[in-house]
Amino acid sequence: RWSPSPLLEGVAVREATFASWVQRVGGKYERHKAAARFPAPPRDQPTARAAEEYEGCMQEVAEQEGRATTAALDCVFRFIREWVSTTHPDADAFVEVARDGLIVAKNQAGRNVDWMHDMKSWSEGVTFNETPTPKWGDVQFPTASALQRAASRFREMSVEEINSRLAPVLTVQQDYGEMGCEGGRRLEVREGTSLGGKR
Repeated sequence: RWSPSPLLEGVAVREATFASWVQRVGGKYERHKAAARFPAPPRDQPTARAAEEYEGCMQEVAEQEGRATTAALDCVFRFIREWVSTTHPDADAFVEVARDGLIVAKNQAGRNVDWMHDMKSWSEGVTFNETPTPKWGDVQFPTASALQRAASRFREMSVEEINSRLAPVLTVQQDYGEMGCEGGRRLEVREGTSLGGKR
């Protein structure tokens, strides 16, 4: 049986080692050349384009939230106007806008609440005095976060601003601020001309 001499084996090993070295060095050279032509941006520093795209996205989100908040506030005033013009409160009419976005209207005589509705159920349609109220099929009910932002904006509005949104159906008779509605705002309203409205 024939076997190669140790000398030939050594030559073959050296040739294989040299070929492997050339491949490794060549690969590193190509990678370094590509990196020099197309350097990667530092990982801890965003590129100017990335920063611009991020700023644009944040601005778009802020604009969307602003539109959603405005739409939610429109729903709040729509509910108050519809509730008063539909139920015609015969006692003290209160509107409570809680900081968590829960909007409630009550017809209350002393400690007795004769009837009350919240904006969510009202938008889905209720029955009052055996007469159904129409659903809000023309708008999408606001999200919880939009309602919370709308409640915050409502809390900061002046009585004059609120009256301008309630006209000509009703006006603010008394603004109780957070009294009876912690973190929110409680208003006593009435159909017709306001008798005051100041805190």
